[in-house]
Amino acid sequence: MARIIFAALFAMILSACSTTVQQTATMPLSADSKSAGLVSVQQSAVMEIPADYEIEDVRVLPQDFEAYAASSSRNSLDTACCDTLRSEFKQKYFAPWRGSKPLSDITRSVLTMEEHAKNDWYGANRRKIPGRTLDELLANCDLQHFPSLYTPAIAIVPSFMRVLPTASPFLEKSDDFPFDALQNAGLKMNEPIRVLHVSTDGVWAFAETADANGWVPLRDIGFVTEQMAAERMRGEQVVIVKDFAPMRDSHEQFAVRAKVGTLLPLVGEFGDDYEVSVAVKSGSAGVREIKVRVPKDSARRFPLAVNGETVALVGNQLVGTPYGWGELFQGRDCSALMRDFFLPFGIWLPRGSYNQINSGKSISLAGMTTVEKERFIRENAVPFLTILHMNGHIMLYVGSRDGKALIFHSLWKVRIKDREGHNVKQVVGKAIISTLTPGSELWLATGPLLEKVRSMLILSNRCTVTN
Repeated sequence: MARIIFAALFAMILSACSTTVQQTATMPLSADSKSAGLVSVQQSAVMEIPADYEIEDVRVLPQDFEAYAASSSRNSLDTACCDTLRSEFKQKYFAPWRGSKPLSDITRSVLTMEEHAKNDWYGANRRKIPGRTLDELLANCDLQHFPSLYTPAIAIVPSFMRVLPTASPFLEKSDDFPFDALQNAGLKMNEPIRVLHVSTDGVWAFAETADANGWVPLRDIGFVTEQMAAERMRGEQVVIVKDFAPMRDSHEQFAVRAKVGTLLPLVGEFGDDYEVSVAVKSGSAGVREIKVRVPKDSARRFPLAVNGETVALVGNQLVGTPYGWGELFQGRDCSALMRDFFLPFGIWLPRGSYNQINSGKSISLAGMTTVEKERFIRENAVPFLTILHMNGHIMLYVGSRDGKALIFHSLWKVRIKDREGHNVKQVVGKAIISTLTPGSELWLATGPLLEKVRSMLILSNRCTVTN
């Protein structure tokens, strides 16, 4: 009898302990749990953070640009500045169709291909990529005759530029997804490019834009005539402002979804629609143009004026969109997000966070304490026209709230410590509005972003400062 009673008591104690652990594990983190931006060691030691945990900034701060754009009175550009930035944009955007020399550093491009073909990589199956595969890819580049062309072309569908002529991912570690080392950048539908080479098998073309290059599937592009290029460069345009806006013409058997920032020649207006010209494949390598109607709720005349309404219009299409390294799977990494935000306004940003912060005269924040740095940003940055930079990451300043500077950025992860004190990644994986201390309610392993921010660039200063 005593043995039965003891067993029953033991079961009750075990059940109570199990309930306590379960409640602790699922308990949401509160703002009161913050201490110097960290969860207490005692709490984190008993707390299992779920993989789909939403960081506090995303839960607390409105993920809606209207909440910030309406309160800003400094996010506008005068006419002269708009004209300057628009002129710069057109020069850069259409650069592949102008000039007589490659825009790329050919020597560096060849070296990059050769180096990637020599390194060790893991594939999608999490196994090492065989050396013979790398040799075959490099041979397919036909570098002995590179470059062999200098031909203006256009992306007829959304596509991508790769370091080597393959769509297969190359990962530094077997679990390094989504950081595909071959992914250079994405191409929007009808984006101007220049073709410098074709692979030995005739499947890939090495193409360049004003600031990026790489191998593109030949089926995704077409060569343009000088007349077509000239007409597109001087004509009016509309810009897509609804992400993945459907475009379809059943008569032409044409259907595609266009990302925010896609530019298309304007043909005319018909009630609630714009009629635009779209380049499609014609023959084996050429293109022809068809007319497609796009609803006005999906597009606007290019460029948009910078004001609270348009900032909210574009920003709300981008907030919450998935992270995509080098625009992999048509997602957006930090620099692609900045490009797509500013493109509808006719403000040019190159690809890559380092190039973006150096596209004008940036302001150094080095040597400041975190308090001084945040105060300087709040007092001097212009909402929606200022980008902040740290090594490998770029962010848009959107204003402040409760004395905190707020940013818009595409964030893959924050580094935290688990219950045993090991560094692990907590994936965010999307474009968010946050403070400069995202994830600070957790036990951050490397400190908040604010500690690492080194410079900022007010884009309107490019109107008056000569680089």
